[in-house]
Amino acid sequence: MRATLTQIAKRAGVSTAAVSQVLNNHPHAQTLRPETRKRILEAVRELGYCRNENAAEIRTGVTKTIALLLEFGHSSVHGEAAGEILMGLLNAASESGYNVKVCNAADLEHTRRELLKYGIQYAVCFAFSRLLQHEIGEFCRDRKISLCYIQESGRDDFPLVYSDDRAAMREVARLLLAEGHRRIAVVKPEDDVRYSVERCTGVAEGLREHGLKLELISAHYDPQDHFADLERWFDLPEPERPTAFVCTDDNRAAEVLITALRLGIRIPEQCRIFGFGDTIAGRLYFPVGTVSQPFKEMGEAAVKIVTARKSEEAGKVPLLHLFPAVLKDPARK
Repeated sequence: MRATLTQIAKRAGVSTAAVSQVLNNHPHAQTLRPETRKRILEAVRELGYCRNENAAEIRTGVTKTIALLLEFGHSSVHGEAAGEILMGLLNAASESGYNVKVCNAADLEHTRRELLKYGIQYAVCFAFSRLLQHEIGEFCRDRKISLCYIQESGRDDFPLVYSDDRAAMREVARLLLAEGHRRIAVVKPEDDVRYSVERCTGVAEGLREHGLKLELISAHYDPQDHFADLERWFDLPEPERPTAFVCTDDNRAAEVLITALRLGIRIPEQCRIFGFGDTIAGRLYFPVGTVSQPFKEMGEAAVKIVTARKSEEAGKVPLLHLFPAVLKDPARK
């Protein structure tokens, strides 16, 4: 037979209201004396009480489910980084007693229906389309759904969890400058996506600290389209030729490596290469540096943020959560 709040209250010598407050982690529970809370929790264990979550959801109208809104069609959702983010999110949700419902953010109408159908009040958005990000934010704002974005956000009114890419790239630039490099080129996508902008800005800031300007930038949508720029730069007289390349992802770093090797450039003696993301740099058989991001911690943080914003701590939660990234440089071992 299931133990009741009344039985627990009788065993602990307190009111049922006090028991309810402790079991629901209500702020008023903190006003109880520590020994009172201890007696209540001991009575819970002794009587084998198990909280009926379905009943609690019906009573409170709040579903302990987090909607994970994924843009399935985007390539980044299928990479290793996304897998780590999702594992962190799932682990944190499980430890906090939350279920996770996965929705395809690209099918926005279906996603809206699912959120309404299940009365979901918490959502984490892992989408890259600016339009999707904006419309998801509009819906969550109107429905008072606690929302957090991971990696990319086209809005400034909801929290964003990501790594501090600008600081990491600033450190890469400082490292290369300390080695004596002065002709440093950036290889990036031709876009204005937040992480591309932040990474390029970080390199520019690092150069500016030494009175240098970022003048060599190759920007193309397709990584293979950088070949013409790279060949032209490598063909420059030695005093004008770049001696270091900072790429905004590992795939572009691989393109630089392939071009350099094809032209007989020795790596890393004649050319230093840095990528970003720690996806394939370690498997290139040449010392190509990269930046490792704390994806698992980012997923865990997203769960804590969305659940906190529904509590009395909501007003204390900042909107931007940046986690430090780590430089990995096999050339300096």
